[in-house]
Amino acid sequence: MASLFEPLDMAVLRLIAEEPRAGVREYARRLGVARATAQSRVDKLQRLGVLISWRPQFDPAAMGYSGLAYVRVNLKQGKLDDALDGLRGIPELIEANAVAGDSDLLCRVVAKDNAGLEEVLQQIIAVDGVERISTEVVLSRRIMPRISPLIRKMHDELGR
Repeated sequence: MASLFEPLDMAVLRLIAEEPRAGVREYARRLGVARATAQSRVDKLQRLGVLISWRPQFDPAAMGYSGLAYVRVNLKQGKLDDALDGLRGIPELIEANAVAGDSDLLCRVVAKDNAGLEEVLQQIIAVDGVERISTEVVLSRRIMPRISPLIRKMHDELGR
């Protein structure tokens, strides 16, 4: 997919990732291009599905949910849709991904404390279609979710 991009696309994407509130006019000024050019690159990135949202990011810990865990979920055969419907009803389950390996889903959950985590785990295991779970509690986050290093790499590769 990298061949679809030009260095200016990556430069715009990098600014968006690093300073999403700056706005297209500011991106254009920093890159030395017309505002319409910067806007066309933003539109292109959205059209290609690279830029999927302008939603703000939130820190659950700052909202009182300092407990974080990853839960591996094993499902009963043919019960994926039923299980996902049930899991969507658990507000503390903030992400679920289908995975290959020993489990079927890898879910990220938050809780206020260990007792809250236990409640969330009990809710997950009670969902129709869930056969078994295993949990890994996060002690600390060493690298927060990020995209800028990947954008820089793609930009550098396009410059070669």
